[in-house]
Order: sequence, then structure tokens, then C-alpha cells
Amino acid sequence: MENRNLSLIMEAGKMMREIIRVLKKRTGEQAFIKLTIEEFILLNTIHNNDVDVIQKDMAYMLGKDKSSILRLIDSLEDKNMVRRVVDVSDRRKNCLMVTKNGEKGLNDYVVIGSKLIQELKQGVTEEEMATFFKVVNQIRANSEKL
Repeated sequence: MENRNLSLIMEAGKMMREIIRVLKKRTGEQAFIKLTIEEFILLNTIHNNDVDVIQKDMAYMLGKDKSSILRLIDSLEDKNMVRRVVDVSDRRKNCLMVTKNGEKGLNDYVVIGSKLIQELKQGVTEEEMATFFKVVNQIRANSEKL
């Protein structure tokens, strides 16, 4: 039984590494602007947030330390994908905004990722996908309680 539990962790890790490997390859070949997975996640989080995105809140939202988020923001700013805007009500706060270039880059990654997902799901039924998501969500919920 112990071996099977360890196998779950190893198989989940292998699956994620393989998906990320293929995604990196595809985006490297097809994307207009090259992003790391972490840059994409940050850019997507900023883009999909309904309220002003405060720089310091990104560390909490993404579960990363502030210095890592700062480096990612600097990199995205260098690529003209985000820009910092000082909050008029509190000059200590920087709000993050996705630029038009950032929207273009984000769209490229979403299209590439969507095509990849369709390929990955080949031979998998809708029922099997529903079961997969049910299991993954339950395991994630259990882990969040720990």
C-alpha cells in the first residue's frame, strides 16, 4: 500500500513535468514573445483580476516570496508586458496593469495552451475527464487542510 501512495506522487509529478516540457517547447516555437511559465501565470493573474492589482498582493496570491514576484514583474516590465502605476490614494502602492503587448503575448500563450490541451485529451472521454477533475480537486482540497 505504501508503494502505491508514493506512486501517486511520482506519477502526478511526471505528468506535470511532461506537460510543462511540451508547453515550453510549443511556446518557444510559436509564441511572439517568450515567457517563462511563472511570467505567464503572473501576467494571467493580473489580467484576470477584476480589481486593481497591487504589486505586494501578488506574492500572497501566487504563493511566492516578494523578491521572486519583484523579479518577475521587472522581467515583464522589461518585455513591455506590464507597467507599474503609482496608486494616487497611497503613493507607497504600485498597481500593475497589462499593456497591449502583454495582452498579445497572453493571447498567444492561451491559444497555444488550448491547442495542446485538446491534443492531450485525445482518447480520453468526457466522463473520464470529469472523474479526473473530481479526484484532483478532492486531493487538492485535502492538501489545503494540512
